[in-house]
Amino acid sequence: MNSQQWRKRLTYLAMSVFVGWHTLAITIGPAPESNMTEGLRLLVRPYLTFFSLETKWDFFAPNVGKKNQFRYVVHDSAGNEQTFVPADELNRFSPSFNWYRLWYVTIMDSPDIHGDSVAAFFCRKHAALRPVSITLLEIQEGDFFPDDHLNGKHPLDSEFVTVNTLKRVTCPG
Repeated sequence: MNSQQWRKRLTYLAMSVFVGWHTLAITIGPAPESNMTEGLRLLVRPYLTFFSLETKWDFFAPNVGKKNQFRYVVHDSAGNEQTFVPADELNRFSPSFNWYRLWYVTIMDSPDIHGDSVAAFFCRKHAALRPVSITLLEIQEGDFFPDDHLNGKHPLDSEFVTVNTLKRVTCPG
């Protein structure tokens, strides 16, 4: 056998060992507690931690949890208020959809850092409304049950949400 054949076989063996190791690690990592899994988990934990693969067994059927939604209110010079939901303007099939959704989450997570620049953007966007200020809001979904849905209600109806004011920013000019 020549060196090229040995190199191919060695590469194939290395890839096979890696696939076997990775399969073992992602199977043992989230497995329920037992004597066998604890011993193997000690072996694979550094690998799982390094690649952020540490999960619980319920990752196969996660609890989706409640949603948060970003909204903002434009206060105009006549004293009127208009509420906007930027996520409603997004096209789910657009490549930028996830980027903008992440942008809204970032705003909600740190309004003191991002609030002024975001509000200034919305002041310019709605200049025709003659905005005086922008209030950034986080809408947190509450308990919503199947009976509520059957009664024609929506999880983001006012009776099922908590509204948190993130920041109020005065528009320039």
